[in-house]
Amino acid sequence: MELLIYICALVFAFLILVSVHELGHFIVARRLGVKVLRFSVGFGPPLFKWQSKSGTDFVLGVIPLGGYISMLDTRNQPDVTPEMEAKAFDKVAPWRQILIAAAGPGANFVLAVLLFWAILLGGVATPVPYIGTVEPDSPADQAGLQPGEQLVSVDGVPVEQWTEVTAQLLRRIGDSGSIVLTTEIGSRNKNYSIAIDNWLSTEKDPMLLSELGFAPGYLPVLEAVRADSAGEKAGLQAGDHIVAISGQPVREWNELVEIVRNSPDQEITVQFERNGNPHLVVATPKGSVQPDGTVIGLLGVERGHPTTLVQPGIFGGLWGGIKQTWDYTTLIITSIGKMITGQMSPSNLAGPVSIAHYAGTTVQSSFVDYVALLGMLSVSLGLINLLPIPVLDGGHIVYATAQMIMRRPVPLKVQQIATMVGIFFIGGLFILVFFNDITRFIPS
Repeated sequence: MELLIYICALVFAFLILVSVHELGHFIVARRLGVKVLRFSVGFGPPLFKWQSKSGTDFVLGVIPLGGYISMLDTRNQPDVTPEMEAKAFDKVAPWRQILIAAAGPGANFVLAVLLFWAILLGGVATPVPYIGTVEPDSPADQAGLQPGEQLVSVDGVPVEQWTEVTAQLLRRIGDSGSIVLTTEIGSRNKNYSIAIDNWLSTEKDPMLLSELGFAPGYLPVLEAVRADSAGEKAGLQAGDHIVAISGQPVREWNELVEIVRNSPDQEITVQFERNGNPHLVVATPKGSVQPDGTVIGLLGVERGHPTTLVQPGIFGGLWGGIKQTWDYTTLIITSIGKMITGQMSPSNLAGPVSIAHYAGTTVQSSFVDYVALLGMLSVSLGLINLLPIPVLDGGHIVYATAQMIMRRPVPLKVQQIATMVGIFFIGGLFILVFFNDITRFIPS
C-alpha cells in the first residue's frame, strides 16, 4: 500500500509539473504564430488522444515521466509547403524561438510562485527554531552554543523556522571559514562562530544540524498536565515554564525529561514561571517499570509546541512566494556550481526513486508539505531545462542566440553533433542519479 502511495504521489507530481511546462511552450508558440503538431504528456503508446480544430494532437502517454510538444520544423519535416513555412519553428525570428524555448521553464517558475503563495495564504504555523541537545565536544559545543536559545539568524540572514535554517546551512556546504549563528535568549542576542573547512564536501545526504553538533529543541513549557498525575498533584498547570528542578537549571525540554526520568518516587523541587511570576512546588515523579526492567520517573506533563504563524495576506503572500522561488533558485544554482567545482558531492543528486520516496512521505505527513515539494521540484525542472545543453530548452536558446549574433542559423551538422553530445550527457546524468538512488535506498 505504501509503495502504491509513493508511485501515485510521483506520477501526480510529474503530470502537474510536465503539463505546466509544456503548456508554457504551447501557449507562447501559438501566440507567436508557430504551429504545434503534438502536445504530449508522457511517452510511449497513447492512453488518450484528441485532435483540436487547429490540428494539434493532445496525447497522454502510457509512461507519465516526461512530456514534449512537437512543432512544425523544416529541418525534420522537409515536405513543408511554402505557405506553411512561416509557421515553422526554425523559420521564425530567433527572438521568437528564445521566447518559446524559455516559456516552459518560465511556466515552472510561475507555478512555484503560485504554490508557495497558496501555502502562505492559508497561514503556516512552524516550530520556533530553539536549540535542543548540544553534543559534548562537537563544533557547536566548542563554540559555546547553549540549549534553549532561539536561533534568529544564520550568517546574518534572519530565520524564523527550521526550513530557513537548513536552507542557509545548505549554502555553506563545501565552504571554509566560519558559520555564524545568532541566538536570542531573553532580550539579548549572542553570536557563535563555528569554524568549517571544506564543510561536508564529500558527504552524501549530510545531516546538517547533527554535523554541527546540535538538534532542534523545545522550551520546557507545559502544554497539558494529565489528570491525577504527579504534576497535577504538585499544582502544575498548562502554560507553566519550568526553569529549574532541585536547583538544576532547565533550559530545554530534554533536560527536564532526563532529570524526571532519573528521579522515580523521589521528591523534587520544581521552579517555574506562570504568567511571568516565579513559583516553587514539590513533586514526586511516579515510578514506572519499563519492558527492560528499569524504573523511570513520570511527572504526567506534555510538551508545548511553540510555533511561529506566518500569514502575510494576499500581497505579502505573493511576495513571499516570489522570494521562496528565488531562494530555491539561487540555492540550486549554487549547489550545481559547487558540484562542478568539487565542493559538493554529486552523490547528493536525487533520481526518480528518491523523488517518489520524498513525494510519498510528504503526501502522507502533510498536504502542505507535498505542495511545498511540488514547488521545489517545479523550480528544479525549470532550472534543469535552462541548462545550455542541446535537447534541452537551454540548448535551443543558445542556438537562437548564436543565430542572432552570426545572422545565420547554426549549421545543421553542428547541431546534430551537439545533440549527440547532449544526449550522451543527459544519459550519463540519468545513470548517475539512478546509481545514487540505488545506493541511497538499497542496503549494501
